[in-house]
Amino acid sequence: MSSIVKVDTIQENTSANGITVDGLNIKDSKLVTADSVVTSNITNDAVTIDKLNLISTGSAPSLEAKGDGSSQDGYIQLNCSQNSHGIKLKSPPHSANASYTLTFPNNDGDADQFLKTDGSGNLSFAAAGEANTPSFYATGDGSTNVGHAALNRIANQREVFDNGGCYNHTSSSVTLNGLTCPDFRFTPNVAGLYYFIGAVKLNTGTWNLGLVNNLGGTGGTESYASLKYFIGTANNTVMVQGYSLMNGTGNNMVLAAYQESGGSIQTNDAIYTTYFGGFLVKKS
Repeated sequence: MSSIVKVDTIQENTSANGITVDGLNIKDSKLVTADSVVTSNITNDAVTIDKLNLISTGSAPSLEAKGDGSSQDGYIQLNCSQNSHGIKLKSPPHSANASYTLTFPNNDGDADQFLKTDGSGNLSFAAAGEANTPSFYATGDGSTNVGHAALNRIANQREVFDNGGCYNHTSSSVTLNGLTCPDFRFTPNVAGLYYFIGAVKLNTGTWNLGLVNNLGGTGGTESYASLKYFIGTANNTVMVQGYSLMNGTGNNMVLAAYQESGGSIQTNDAIYTTYFGGFLVKKS
C-alpha cells in the first residue's frame, strides 16, 4: 500500500546512510543536496514562464549570456515559430574591451526611419539622411530692401527643402537643433566643409554680393566665404558661390548684398533670380 508523507524540512544528513524513502537513498542518488537542486533531475517541460521570475537590479542583470571562456562570445538567439531558423544578438569580442548599455526608444518610430545613438547609449528613431546632410535650398518670396552703404541679408523665405533642419526661413531668430539661428541663416549642427551658392537681382550697375559667415558677429567672427564685385548693366542677376568650414556649434551662413546707389533698392523676388542653398561636402 502506498503512503504519502508530508515533510516540511529536510536537513542534510551527514551520515553515510542518508535518507531512504521507498528504497531510494536521497543523499546517495544526489536528488537533493544542501541548498541546491540537481539540474539533470528537472524535466524540460517543468520550467515554464510562470516558474521564471527574472528581475534586474541596479547591480545584476536578470539574464546573462556568458561566453565559453575561450573564443566564443556570449549571444542570445531568437527563433522562428518552428524553431528551425533564428537570429542572434552577439557580444563584441573580448579584445574590444567593450562595456556599454543601449537604451531603446519610447516608441517604434515612423516608416523609413533608422535607429541612431546620441553617443551615450540612448537610442532614438530619426529620418534617414542623405550623404550631404545637412543641406538646404530656399528662394525669395518677396523683395528685400537693400539699403545704401550697408551689408544687408537677403530674405529667402520659400524653403524648397531643408535636410537636417538647419535653415531658418523666417525673419526672426529661432533655435534649431539646440543652436541659435538668426533670420534667413543656415546654422549646421555638423562640423565640416560646406558648399554654398546664392543669387540676387538688383536694379543697379555697381554692387556686391557675398556669402557671409556670422553676419554682425552672431555665432562667431564675421567673414566672407565668397564675395562677388559686380560692375555692369543694371538689373542683372548676380550669382556667388564658395566653400566654407563650419564648426557645427553655432557658425552660420547668410546671403548678403551691398550697394552704394545713394538710396535703397528692392531685390527682384522671382525664384530664378533670388535663391540660396548649400550642403555638406565632408565632415570634419
